[in-house]
Formats: sequence, structure tokens, C-alpha cells
Amino acid sequence: MSPRLVALLLIAACGHPPAPAPTPAPPPGNPDEMPAPIVDHMRRHAWGQMHLSWHTARRWDLLPPASRAFAESQGWTRAPIQEGAPGNGVEFLAMHRMMFQMLRDVPGSNGAFASWPTPPTEPHAGVAFDAQMLAAIDRIEHHLDTFATEDELGLYIETAMRPLPGNPTARATDATAGVHNYLHNRFQDRTSPVDLGNPAVNLLNRRFWQLHGWIDGLWTRYRAQKGLRDDDPAYKAALDAAMAAMTTRMKAGPVVPPPSELVDVLSGL
Repeated sequence: MSPRLVALLLIAACGHPPAPAPTPAPPPGNPDEMPAPIVDHMRRHAWGQMHLSWHTARRWDLLPPASRAFAESQGWTRAPIQEGAPGNGVEFLAMHRMMFQMLRDVPGSNGAFASWPTPPTEPHAGVAFDAQMLAAIDRIEHHLDTFATEDELGLYIETAMRPLPGNPTARATDATAGVHNYLHNRFQDRTSPVDLGNPAVNLLNRRFWQLHGWIDGLWTRYRAQKGLRDDDPAYKAALDAAMAAMTTRMKAGPVVPPPSELVDVLSGL
């Protein structure tokens, strides 16, 4: 008896054809990764290299010789204002705001940049949230009036570094400074392709935009409380400088993975 006849007899006996074998489910994507249109756009335009160069230039005085040689081989140079120095707070706020403005025009970005209403403070990987950083969150969410300037606010949020002439490793005397760096380090994962501690890839991580969306919202609230306008020349100049720095870096050539030593320098403070 032919196979076709056997199949027809089976169908007649059962009343319906046998169910096809189930299609294997596609492998799950990385839940930490931004949507594909955003990831593709950032990779095509070398956003990771731009972000890495921005932070490297501002921790230049801390670079070991091999990391500095790598940076110089990419054509990068020392930023006049180092991380934690006066003026870096506004630089930090403006650069990240400009990134939001540029990426929100990318097709497929709707809803991709939702921010944290407040950072998650439950234990992570078995580690409790630092009490000093809880105090920092309380201050910036409920006491913005304690910051005299935007730069003071930006520095306080960004980093505990406060470099001095001849002492690039000097730190803030306020132990609550630097919640931004703390949160990057808290959620870093060197095994992840979107490691939040690695500036070359962390733009692809959803937590990056949740964190920086929260910070950007705080800056907006601060400016509103102070009665600061978007047509203020200093504000416009800060955004223009951020745009110029970013677009220059995006034209800098192919992406070259940073040495692990450099990632250590950029994620370890």
C-alpha cells in the first residue's frame, strides 16, 4: 500500500489530518537591550565610540599609559574640563539631554525612552542599596532648592570626583555625591553585551536611558523652579557644545573595542 493511501486512510479514520509538529519558539532577545531600530541606528552612527571617547577625554588624567596610548591612537585628546571639575556638571547634563533629543526622532523609538520615576532601591544581586545614595536620591528628588546652580546639581548627581591641581584623584567631602556613577556600577555586568558599566556599549541598555531620563527630568524640574528659560544663551551654548562634540566623535571612524583596562578606569569610580 502506498504511503499516500495510508495517509488518506488515517485521515478518514481520525476525521482530521494529524497536527503539524510545533514550530520551535525563537530564542528570547536580551531583555536589557533597547529596541532594534534604536540599536541599529546607534551602531550605524558609532554612538558607542562617541560615548566612550566623551568619558575617556574627561578621565584623561586617570588613564594608565596603555589606556592613554589607545585613546591617542583613536585621535582622542584630553578634555579641558575633567570629570568632577567646575563646569563638568552642566556638560554632563547637556550631553545626555542632546542624546535624548537626537534619538527621539529615530523611527521606532516611541516609548523606548521611558525613565525611572525613581531609581530601584531594592537589593540587587544580594547587595543592599547604599544608605548614602538613598540620602542622595532624597535630596535631589525633594530638595532641589539646596543646589545653587545647575552645575552644582549636575556634579552632585554625576560623580564623587573633585580633581584638584596636582591631585586628579581628589574626592568630594560629601559622601552622598555621585549617585549616577553608583547606579552604573551597581547594575554593571561584564558578561553582558550591553554592560551598564562599559561606555562603549551601555547606550544599548534600557537601564541607561531609564537612569538618564530620571536625571534629565530632575534637571527640567530644577530649571523650572529657578525660572530658567530655554532661550537663555548659556543653556543654548551648552546644548550646542554637546551637539558639536557628539557629531565630531560620530565621524571618527570604525568602532574599536576598548581594552579592558580602560573599561576598568571608566567604570570603577
